[in-house]
Amino acid sequence: MNRNRISILILSLLFILSLAVSACGPKPTGTPTSTGPTGTPVSTGPTGPVLVLVGPNGGHALTMADLKALPITEGQGGIKSSTGQITFPEPFKGVALKDLVSALGVTLDPSMGVSLTAEDGYSMTFSYDQVMNGAFTAYDPVSGNELSTHDPLTAILAYEHNGQPLNPTDEGTLRLVVVSAKNNQVVDGHWSEKWVNKIEVKPVGQAWTLDLQGAISSPVTRDSFQSCGSPSCHGTSWQDENGQTWVGVPLWLLVGQVDDANSHGDSSSYNEALADAGYTVDVVGDDGHTLTLDSQTIKKNNNILVAFMVNEGELPEQYYPLRLVGSGVDNSQMVGQITKIVVNVPPASTPTVASVPENSGILTITGMVNQVLTLRDADLRAMDIVTISAQGKNGPENFQGVLLNPLLDKAGLKDGASKLTFTASDNYSADVNLSDVRNCPKALLAFTDTPGAYTIVLPDQPTSTWVKNVILIEVK
Repeated sequence: MNRNRISILILSLLFILSLAVSACGPKPTGTPTSTGPTGTPVSTGPTGPVLVLVGPNGGHALTMADLKALPITEGQGGIKSSTGQITFPEPFKGVALKDLVSALGVTLDPSMGVSLTAEDGYSMTFSYDQVMNGAFTAYDPVSGNELSTHDPLTAILAYEHNGQPLNPTDEGTLRLVVVSAKNNQVVDGHWSEKWVNKIEVKPVGQAWTLDLQGAISSPVTRDSFQSCGSPSCHGTSWQDENGQTWVGVPLWLLVGQVDDANSHGDSSSYNEALADAGYTVDVVGDDGHTLTLDSQTIKKNNNILVAFMVNEGELPEQYYPLRLVGSGVDNSQMVGQITKIVVNVPPASTPTVASVPENSGILTITGMVNQVLTLRDADLRAMDIVTISAQGKNGPENFQGVLLNPLLDKAGLKDGASKLTFTASDNYSADVNLSDVRNCPKALLAFTDTPGAYTIVLPDQPTSTWVKNVILIEVK
């Protein structure tokens, strides 16, 4: 055999050996790809677990294949940021949160919520009504104005965006999106959570309300506070000397909701000139313990916050529901069990309520009540009259009238009552859950410019439920 033939034979044997080693080597892991229409690689998704699903009786990990085997929900999802910037709706595909709850074999009820946790540890909880009924506020994607009526909304855990798997850098493998059938509406940006890797169904704890008092009064419910405390809204965090991470809303932003008549719920509502002039703020605990701070100390200070979470969970009993924390206060000033914040500024001026003839205007409360109430205008104006600020169709507005819940208490609600029907003089009517009204301290029967005519004002509810010229409230 000549030298050239030996060389060729050796090279051939080496080539065959390299193929064998390659074939016996470890299989590639991670995200497989396939070739798209243009010849570019397209991700087909991770092969390992992508989601931990937990219920009251335990849970399990799901792969992308497991998720795609569940009922599919597709729709158009877009957001309106806290600064008013609109991200126009785009197609998303995934699994509805209510179908993930069903996959756990759990029957969700109003005392429970669905908590989504992201890869960075951030957690957000969705209520029963949000998961099961799509109870989100919707906005026009062009004007940004709140829609009085809108198409049904569904919260989904999306794995596709514009027909492709999510961008793992910008969105993660899975993200929460609120979608509808058409691209004609968007929701608040804090209801969009990226990089989701865990979902837990659990009790949401008792409802609570923070009483904000100042130039105006603005009670804040638990859901509204937690929504405001999300990172995409006004949420911030602080780590104490023991390494515990507290999450909440800067105190100055809460002050800005009631320091004057402008109550937008964002930084633009904070009155800096008033803070420079000087006033005090009382942070009050459930036992009456009060901490007083001056306006200069808290002015645009993100290091003093009212926390509702610590180490990714609810506050312990000795602090629940809210605690003042931050580097701007010492340990002795960290008031817990906060129920009220009082901003000591002059009350906002309000228009004088016009006097009207005693027999004008009649409102009736009937249905599942202990006594039917027939209230004339003079009766209503003899009650405690309050002024609230609420986001109406045309932006923030001040409303003056009588709180709705004391009227319901006066009628007396029978056991089993679950719904209210508001009927106007032109026979237009709207139904709302009784629990939504009972959990809304600002629900108002508002006076109008026309004596004897009233409007229902329900902050945090669609303005389609704000019935004008209401004459009948029926408890069902």
